[in-house]
Amino acid sequence: MRYDQTSILTILAAVTILISCDYGTRTGAELSQADRDHIKGLGLLDEEENIILFDRQSDFKTSGNFITDKRLASYWIDKRDETETSVDFGLYSEIDTILTKDLSRALTFASYLEVVKNDGKTFKVYVDGDSTEVRTFFDRAISEWRNRNNR
Repeated sequence: MRYDQTSILTILAAVTILISCDYGTRTGAELSQADRDHIKGLGLLDEEENIILFDRQSDFKTSGNFITDKRLASYWIDKRDETETSVDFGLYSEIDTILTKDLSRALTFASYLEVVKNDGKTFKVYVDGDSTEVRTFFDRAISEWRNRNNR
């Protein structure tokens, strides 16, 4: 069987898309101890804290966005340019507003929560997936914030 250049490029594109879509939202119970230790090493997780939902846009050590029972957090570790590295979080008591941007229908952009803290600082928590997965992540983040902020 002979493949022409167009067929090979099409196959490579399909494989790349399938591999890149392997991430998906996971529950905290699906993360390994090494994953949790990595997050703790970034200063984004306490010993008693539980990750509720986790999403990433790259490999685990490079990217993570998650909801815990205490905070919303996001990290991007750029190994080539440290100035591009960001590690952000907001404890629920520090969060003033959460804005949502659903880009689940866009091919190249991830949806995100824009977290506005009481001090005016902002950061984004990204989530990828179809509209149902994105809405589930958004709803859970907002629910945790409202429930834990009103205690």
